Amino acid sequence: MPSPQPRTKPAIAIIETIGSHGGMHYYTDNQAHALVNQGHPTTLYSLPASTDAGARYRKVDTFKEIYGSDPKAIRGLRLMRDLTTSLLAAKRSGAKVCIFHLFKMDVFELYAARLCKLLGMKSMAIVHDVARLDQPNQRPQLARIAASCDLLIAHNGFSEAALLAALSGAPANVTVVPSGNYIAQFPDPPSKEQARERLGLPQDKLIILFFGNPRREKGLHVLLEAMVAHRDDPRLLLLVAGKMKPEEEGEYRAFAAEHALGERVRFDIGHVDDADVPAYYRAPDIIALPYLRIYESAVALMAMSLERPVLASDLPPMRDVIGDDARGLLFAASDAQALSARIGELVANPEQLTDLATNAATYAARDRHWDVTGRMLSAASESL
Repeated sequence: MPSPQPRTKPAIAIIETIGSHGGMHYYTDNQAHALVNQGHPTTLYSLPASTDAGARYRKVDTFKEIYGSDPKAIRGLRLMRDLTTSLLAAKRSGAKVCIFHLFKMDVFELYAARLCKLLGMKSMAIVHDVARLDQPNQRPQLARIAASCDLLIAHNGFSEAALLAALSGAPANVTVVPSGNYIAQFPDPPSKEQARERLGLPQDKLIILFFGNPRREKGLHVLLEAMVAHRDDPRLLLLVAGKMKPEEEGEYRAFAAEHALGERVRFDIGHVDDADVPAYYRAPDIIALPYLRIYESAVALMAMSLERPVLASDLPPMRDVIGDDARGLLFAASDAQALSARIGELVANPEQLTDLATNAATYAARDRHWDVTGRMLSAASESL
């Protein structure tokens, strides 16, 4: 009797329009490799990124000139053009399932979902933000997108509950698939001493890092306010790194100057090259996440992947990641005094950081491994 032939798993197309502009290239690279490891022929339609070299999935650089200073209408037309090109190419290549990444719930994300359905492919949409963090009441096309997708995926139970509440009973297939770690991207990270030397940081201070976009809901203003009580402590340094709009940079620098934080805060403003990312995460002792609103934090997972604990607002997604102070420290969201007290605890007892860092790294490697996520995504795709 002939042995049964192994069942072919459906080919998957990942449609991703952000790329390295928001650090999404790390996420989609891990996601694509996780699906390949589960036996899915996988193609990523996105923008050029540092993760392209050595990829074991097929990569198509599809989206052209959708960012920049050109008028929004022109860039919007280009995005519609490139979404169409991507989905038609996915259909021609034999893709059975498309994965989308939802952030804004706008007309472009709706267009992609509907075109995928029209072309006869199944769709899984990963809902990164149930509502825009900067405009929490704005999700104009959510119900229509949900109706056009075969499966909506949230990263945690909090996001799942928020998504179902936002849909207000509208029909939708929703499940939870956790986000994975970023260990594969940085197999040989520098030591703390090497990272500080690379960035020109002092070796003898307790350094706190705030990394990424400082939009108001990310709480950098709360962190700066918390630092005021420590402005005379030479043992402490806050490092702020990432892109900022000129008006944001002006506001934060003015606050630092007004409150004599010049010796306690260093601003590294601008795009952080991928080659420097591990240095920025390994140089500090702890990464601050003073968020006012959040659904999931890639910065927290990046920190833990690079063996650093986090100092975070006690929002439900952060409590889930940190685990009752086992992998970092929590403080009351929006409460600068509570954050300041936590900073004081760190300065008084820096030894606790060793266990926190070890626990954080173990959690990232064990509980947030992409093999877990890959198996869940694979099972979801085969169920459609």
